[in-house]
Amino acid sequence: MGFLDFLFDKEKAQERKITKLKKTVSHMYVQPGERSYAVEQLREIGNEDAVLALLSRFEQTAPNHTTDADEKEFVYEVLVDLGRRGEVDVAGTITAYLKRVEEKINWPLKVLTDLLSLEDMVNVVVELLEDMHIDYVRNPEKKQEMMLRAAEFCDRRLAEQTARFVEDDYETIRFLAVDALLAQNEDDIARPALAARLTEEDSLRILQKLAEAFAERPEWTIDEEQREAVSAALPKGFSLDSDGHVVAKR
Repeated sequence: MGFLDFLFDKEKAQERKITKLKKTVSHMYVQPGERSYAVEQLREIGNEDAVLALLSRFEQTAPNHTTDADEKEFVYEVLVDLGRRGEVDVAGTITAYLKRVEEKINWPLKVLTDLLSLEDMVNVVVELLEDMHIDYVRNPEKKQEMMLRAAEFCDRRLAEQTARFVEDDYETIRFLAVDALLAQNEDDIARPALAARLTEEDSLRILQKLAEAFAERPEWTIDEEQREAVSAALPKGFSLDSDGHVVAKR
């Protein structure tokens, strides 16, 4: 056997080992100690495939909620440790992973938050939102998590992205998108997007939130051509004055 053949066989053996360890890590009916041991072995391997195998633990929920939380915390700590060592691009691997999956993204995002600077974390959130659409999806969990994350930052690019989601098919996403958009403090993006939504929204709690946003910002006015429709759409307790300001009735 030549040296290259030896390396190839060694690589294949490691791939098989990672596959086996991944099955153990993501199998919720083996003993917790077995899963923890598999996590430690994946830490020792420490390559991109090992990172992906570790991420698979976040996709599963153990029957015992305390055990589940403890194990996910452990995997999170291992991933942060690997990322800080710098021997494998944990942040890049997780970002690519997040583009593919549609749920269970909270823990991977938590790892990124610990590994990345504020600027780089904003870049990741923008990048993920750019790949998402406002049409119906069977499970809106990822959209929901991304709206909550976007609301934690302030960036014009996030304003441009979250403004799209005030028209999402799912009511909860629209509700969260309003908060996320307002958090960006980009009035020239938020005001027209939210004014347009006032005449189209059928959710009372979102209408209430929109009316409150305008009433709290006296510099925001409704364009003249929209005033009749907005006046008719405002929820109880709000009115439109002659200058186009939304006013909370006292």
